[in-house]
Amino acid sequence: MSKVAPATKKPSSTTSIEKIADGGYGEEILSTDLVSESELKRIQRKIDLRIMPWICLTYMFMRLNVNTVGNIAIINAEQKHDIKTQLHLSPSQWAWVISCFYYTYMGIEPFSTLMMKKTSPSFWISRIMVSWGIVACCGAAVQNYAGLITIRTLLGAAEGGFFPCILYYLAFWFRPEEITLRICFMLACNLFQSSGFISYGVAFADGHGHLAGWRWLFIIEGLPPIVLGLLTIFILPDYPDSKATAKFLTEQERHIIKERLYDGAPEKTSATWNTRQAIDVLWNPTFWSFAGIWVGNALGNPTPSFVLPTVIFELGFTNSNISNVLTVPTSVAIFLTLVTCAIMVRKDIWNPFCVAFIRKDVPFDFKLPNVDIHLVQIINLICCVILMTVKQPIVRYVFILIARSASNTVVNILWPSRVAALKGTTAVGLGIALSNVLSNIDGLIGPLIFSTVYGPSYHVSYSICAGILTVGIISIAVTGALVGRPVFRPLQALNSSHVE
Repeated sequence: MSKVAPATKKPSSTTSIEKIADGGYGEEILSTDLVSESELKRIQRKIDLRIMPWICLTYMFMRLNVNTVGNIAIINAEQKHDIKTQLHLSPSQWAWVISCFYYTYMGIEPFSTLMMKKTSPSFWISRIMVSWGIVACCGAAVQNYAGLITIRTLLGAAEGGFFPCILYYLAFWFRPEEITLRICFMLACNLFQSSGFISYGVAFADGHGHLAGWRWLFIIEGLPPIVLGLLTIFILPDYPDSKATAKFLTEQERHIIKERLYDGAPEKTSATWNTRQAIDVLWNPTFWSFAGIWVGNALGNPTPSFVLPTVIFELGFTNSNISNVLTVPTSVAIFLTLVTCAIMVRKDIWNPFCVAFIRKDVPFDFKLPNVDIHLVQIINLICCVILMTVKQPIVRYVFILIARSASNTVVNILWPSRVAALKGTTAVGLGIALSNVLSNIDGLIGPLIFSTVYGPSYHVSYSICAGILTVGIISIAVTGALVGRPVFRPLQALNSSHVE
């Protein structure tokens, strides 16, 4: 099948140095001195080696608190040294402990994302990390429900904007279709922080220094972001055309990277705020269809990380410490699924809106159906139905693992398509931030859907998820049609089509 081009400016196989030297940004002026695709890849590898390891490392530690809040809920539960027992928290209070983080986290994200452009990426990302780490360490000192709510609320305000800032930052360096594998790899690397293993080890520190295990966990997860945040100011380059921080690139290389970005890509020299662009973001129908995908996947996720250890614990075949460890295989499953799908989408073997179609030139012996569907989300829906009906703990655990890997893949492989649908510096930053706000709405409503009052079967919870997932699947089909990547297309037509 021929390559289906996204709705952005298509890069040529070569880039004219003569055009770049003259500062031209119109039609290419061919010359004998051209940059080949291999040369472009060399430059991109140079950029990847400079920024991607650091981005992956910082993201891994920044997401530690979001992932470990579920582990904190059950750590040392058998000894009655868990946070719920020591702070006398009811199920409804614990639900608010989880949710309050997301009110400030979601509320500050649009402002925080645009502030990265207003200041500089290295400074603002550093600010987020340092302030977050300090507040996280203070969590070890809480003595009651009110103190815990305060810490969680401040944590949300401190961390708000980190992920959209990273995505916004990458849009200054790469085209949307090139972000796919990089953002998925970053998200996959986050899984190696193994909050389950960390919680397992910290549980044995319970009582040392007269501190409960959960208090040690707050300290351990807060210190690394402070150190990494301070180093970020000196390590992370700001923009391709920033001579002061992008010294690892030559003048020629900086121009090449900037020149080949898609039409409407954010620019360092553009104004941070443009009211017309902001209105266009909300006016564009793709904003609302993408919103349906993000909300559908967030609220339809049958295995949200903040309740996963509790759900596994209540299956009844292990203790709290092993339950934390059993969250690790789900991370491995997410890693394999996410990276595989990202590679297939980047190579244009799979349509990100289907994650089920194979190019004509891929040698498979079996025949594909005439209609493509978003397979990953369908698998997620099937897992919901099975979890509603099956009672055997091991079987339920297996399908929790499958559902978690599916739900964490759907939205992440669609992020580049979301970026490509945005035009302008303000639009890209605001659009990314608002979309990420919607993708975190499960933090507000998820704890209520998965309240422990519905456990251990969580039949009501999975029923709600199944209904919401259905809406999300419809939104995927609608969005695919709006951005020119329709989900439902006869295979024969696809094989004969060619979109320039």
